[in-house]
This record gives sequence, C-alpha cells and structure tokens, in this order.
Amino acid sequence: MNELIDIEKSFYMIGTSHKKCFDCKYCRATDSQENIVSYNILPTEINKNLSNVPVAINLYYGDPMLYKKSTYNYLKQLQKTQHKGPIIIITKGSIDVSWLKDDTFIDLDLHIAFSTFGLEHEYDDFSHNMLINNLKINIPHKRSIEFRPICYKINDSEETIEGVFKIANQYGLSIGYSGLQGKSETQEYWDKNNIVLEPYPGFNFGHKKSISEKIQKNFDDFSVKYNVPIFRKTSCLISHVHNLERDYNAHYYRPNEMNCWNCVMKDKCFDYKSKLTRDKSKIEYLVPFDFDIIYKKNHQCILKTQGVCEFSTPDCSKIEGNIIKIDKVLTTADIRVIKWLTGYTVDAKFVESQYINDEWFK
Repeated sequence: MNELIDIEKSFYMIGTSHKKCFDCKYCRATDSQENIVSYNILPTEINKNLSNVPVAINLYYGDPMLYKKSTYNYLKQLQKTQHKGPIIIITKGSIDVSWLKDDTFIDLDLHIAFSTFGLEHEYDDFSHNMLINNLKINIPHKRSIEFRPICYKINDSEETIEGVFKIANQYGLSIGYSGLQGKSETQEYWDKNNIVLEPYPGFNFGHKKSISEKIQKNFDDFSVKYNVPIFRKTSCLISHVHNLERDYNAHYYRPNEMNCWNCVMKDKCFDYKSKLTRDKSKIEYLVPFDFDIIYKKNHQCILKTQGVCEFSTPDCSKIEGNIIKIDKVLTTADIRVIKWLTGYTVDAKFVESQYINDEWFK
C-alpha cells in the first residue's frame, strides 16, 4: 500500500491539517490537532484515469478558508493538471472573493459547500451568520449547504430546520445533512470538556450519524414544501449538483438503505445501473487489477460476512446486479476508487485502509 495519499469515503484528499480551527465543540477532528498530516500528490500524478475523481481540499483540522493561501495553491496545482472531476471546498469561513468571484478557476468544476449549524449556539456561534453572509456574494461556482451535525434537542427544532430550508430555497441550493458522529475518542473529549451532547432515543453514538424518524420526516416534508433537494450522502449531493450521470459512490446497489426512492437522482442512478454490462473490455483500462464481472442476486457485503460491521442492514445481504469480482485482497480505498471510476460495486476481500495498492501507480 502507498501511504502518500489519502482516499476517504467520498473524496480524494489533498491538504494539510493545521493547529487552528473554529473550535466547534462537537467536532470529531479535535483529537487530531497533535497529529499533523499532509497529502500533496495530485490524482493524475498517480494515474491519468484519476483526472475525473472527486477531490476535497484541506478537509482536515483547520478550515480551508482559514488557510486561504494553501487552498488557493492546491487549486492552482489542480488547474495546471487540468483536473476534470468535482473539486470540493467545505467551509464555515468567509470566502475569499478576490479569487472566487472572478474567473480565476472557471475552468475547474469547483464546488463551495457552506456549513451551518442552523442557529447561533454556544457550541457553534458563528457558522449560520457566516452562511448568510457568504451566500450574498455572487460567485461563478457551484454551491450547496452542509447542515451538519443535527444534534438532539439543540438545532433540530422545526423552526430551525425550516429556517435553513428557506435560505436554500431563496438561493436555489441543495442541502446535505446528517446526525452527529460520536466515536469513543470524541465522546471522551466531550466528557473532558463538559460538552453535553446526547444521541437520539433508541440510538447510540458511534460511527453512524443517526437522526430520529421524526427529524427525518421534517426534512422530507420541508424538502417538498420548499422544492429543495436533500441528501444524507455527500456523494449523492455532489453528483446531483454537478449533473453527473450517477452517484459516484454507487449507493444505488442498496436503494432501500439509502432511501433512493425519494431522491432526485433516482432515475439517473437506476438507469445507469441497469445498463452496467458484463463486458469487462469496456472498463479494463480503468481497473489495475485482474477482475471479472459477474451477476449476483443476493450478494452480501464482506464486512457483514465477517461480522465486523455494527451498522449492517437487510440491504447489505441483498446487493443485486453486475458486480466486479476481484480475487486479490484490496483496501477500502481501492474499492472506493473503483466505484468512482466504473459505477460498479466490488466483490473482494478487503482491509480497512485509506491507502491504495501500488498497482494504481503502474
């Protein structure tokens, strides 16, 4: 495996973690302040086929707009390599109009995702006003709202949620949203700093970002009322806003779990999946491993087979369709990149890792 690049669930990551951020009390990245990381290799320096993968810039501890020079330099590097895929900046900071308002990066498929907590609160007392100020600035790039995290009894009232939908409607934007992630180390940080956060009744804190059925219904209802597309999955939002032909993370293999039936991407994704062929010659140039394409009616995710996933659902045992079959042991990063490039899900043994195998460099 090559440890010089970082592949996360929805993005190829470029950037550096820093010492300074906005100190949002719920942040799961707080524990990484002392572990500075830096990933600077561009996608096409690895493999020319990676020109179309989604890239996130400075999505580590330290907001990309707090480190504008660094963010700007990464954009210039991607521009030099003529990167074609979506490039994402997720920020709570004040955008820099000096290079976002004009046509400096007009040839990049650039996306600015503005984060908000939905209201002013002691745990996040600035992001909502910053969202409003940022949206008043007209920039020639794609935009969306990141309404995260939804916290039990803090920013989940109907009034707060509807307020964000009114803003999204006003500016014609989509909303990405999720509950609060609380891994064990993050919960320890909350306890140590007297930060009081609770999971929704019936749920436990962990990797999954759960919200209640009532809150989900509020989002669904306001989405219809204000004609605002909503997305629990980042890749689905990015795929919609950038008019891609399908969700690049291939969530359509688990439509019930992902609530695909109520998604504006439904027709695109289902049509794309129905046309996935078993003729591997069409995608051999994209995948650096030996593989076959097989049809499976009830494929079961390897994580569920091994009993190591605490978040499995019935859909995890009912994955149906043409699937890439690889005998080599891969990493989760390998599988993510294959999904991004081909639209197929993958049947292979794998280990959890953000690093890809060296075959990609060939």
